[in-house]
Amino acid sequence: MKPLRYPYRFVGALAAFVLLSAIPANALGVLDYVYSVREGGTVVFSHDKHFKALFPNKTINGDDCITCHSTIYKSHGKRPVTMSEMYSGRSCGACHGKRAFSLSKCGRCHTVKDVSFRVQPTGDVIFPHAAHISKIQCDVCHPRLFKPSRNRSVGMAQMEKGKSCGACHKGKIAFALEDCSRCHLAGNVLMKARKPWEVNFRHAAHLPAYKCVDCHPRVFKLGYEKSRPRMTMQDMDKGKSCGACHDDQVAFSTRFNCQRCHDNM
Repeated sequence: MKPLRYPYRFVGALAAFVLLSAIPANALGVLDYVYSVREGGTVVFSHDKHFKALFPNKTINGDDCITCHSTIYKSHGKRPVTMSEMYSGRSCGACHGKRAFSLSKCGRCHTVKDVSFRVQPTGDVIFPHAAHISKIQCDVCHPRLFKPSRNRSVGMAQMEKGKSCGACHKGKIAFALEDCSRCHLAGNVLMKARKPWEVNFRHAAHLPAYKCVDCHPRVFKLGYEKSRPRMTMQDMDKGKSCGACHDDQVAFSTRFNCQRCHDNM
């Protein structure tokens, strides 16, 4: 797998870095580097954390700074270093992957957050990075499946062919795509009715017994509440809409059980 290629751009301004061997570290005035990464979020380089890791139980002085300066980092203001170059041992790669954690542990440096996908008509889908990186490494998905930036929308049909989330969500590595409600938030659907009263369809009451694909899209098209034709009880008696299941065989009949769906009866 090819390493990630993130161009690093220096943003934060630093106080003058004075290498004086007699001055302790807390008096050096060494600040953190803040890098704005075009594809991958902000990266903050903490001098304090690195001092403690490199020199545990030791009073830091200016001479210790040459561990990285001027061997790895000769001067500031140079061109950004890519991840590909880091994998070759430059910049952070001089230590990470050898004497420190691997560069593939992206979340330890790059700020990762949840990603919200606008999906019509089922509503937003929230991708939780934390839940995924606790089980797999970032390079499992990036950049082979997802570029670390804005990606083109992928439909469920393409996912079923193994693209995007479908590369893992097949039922073995991760739960199958058919478990729609684990990503798509299925709430209640208010179905208006003149007589006797409106019906509040509760997904939560149906999902334990049925899968989403049992109803969608064969019986109810997604976005059905906005474009559905008006259904009568006679239509349901003929197997349409709720009557596809509520036939007194799969589920209780729509006939003579009005109070089980219609409120305020």
